[in-house]
Amino acid sequence: MERIGILAFSSPDNSFNGAENLFAENLLRYGYIVVERASIEKVLGEHNLSVDSYLSPDITRKIGKVLGVSVLLLGEITSYLPEQKTLAYNISRTSSTEPVFRNEVVKTPEGGNMVRTQYVGQREQRSRNISPYEYTMYARVGVVAKMIDVNTAEIIWVGSDTTEGVSGLDAISSSAKGLIKSFNKEVRKARKRI
Repeated sequence: MERIGILAFSSPDNSFNGAENLFAENLLRYGYIVVERASIEKVLGEHNLSVDSYLSPDITRKIGKVLGVSVLLLGEITSYLPEQKTLAYNISRTSSTEPVFRNEVVKTPEGGNMVRTQYVGQREQRSRNISPYEYTMYARVGVVAKMIDVNTAEIIWVGSDTTEGVSGLDAISSSAKGLIKSFNKEVRKARKRI
């Protein structure tokens, strides 16, 4: 299982491309030899083979024999919501009260004038402040990946994940890292049993 062929990942409306490259990068980190998608597609074209959602045992054996791979990685982007900038508003309300005084000029007993200040109540002030701000909603990507034994066309491993990231590629990169780590863990367990 050291040589793995990776086919192009499908996605709804072809809205997301490049996931297979991120899976290849993570497989290489664990020491697997990866036959990339372009080589596989070239061989499929030369042998008049087509790959749809179902790989017959005949086609998988031919791909395995021609490319020298024992396993094929297929995947599908099950959901994709790109990152979005959103405008929101912060509304704050304040209220304050202040005393109200009235000044009045009055005559003094000596015949002069004097200003007398008298408290007459309170004045209430209310204000509302609206502050717009922008924030980014992260991209969200769902992916399913499966490994197929080329000799039997049996699915030997399946993994799925939904992740958020700053961009779609960031989200799928995180998924690829986790899924391939999980796959490698299963391979190591299987090798220990042998």
